[in-house]
Amino acid sequence: MTKEGRQPDVLEDDLRRFADCWNDERFFDAHETLEPRWIKTRDRGLRGLIQLAAAFHHLQRGNLVGARTTLERAITRLTDPEKAPCAIDQPGLAEYAARVLTSLGKIPAAKIIANRPRLP
Repeated sequence: MTKEGRQPDVLEDDLRRFADCWNDERFFDAHETLEPRWIKTRDRGLRGLIQLAAAFHHLQRGNLVGARTTLERAITRLTDPEKAPCAIDQPGLAEYAARVLTSLGKIPAAKIIANRPRLP
């Protein structure tokens, strides 16, 4: 409980940890931070964030096929009109992921990772 007598906003804490991991290039850890919440809610937007982080983990490991497949899945979920509201700009990340898809194999993975958007 907070000082005000209400439950802490766990989702915001999860999102903050996700953003911290994403910004620090710890994509596997970013994926792990949201998984418990997604298991409970099955929110497609959260799953899209998880898959975006997993795609970047694939990029780090040089797995372009895995990155491509996971990016495609992430885009579908990040743009789903049925997803719950989220403090992270999911449609903006979906647009970014679509640009990454077109650059896979043309731009080195390290450059794609270095130029990713940072999350607040």
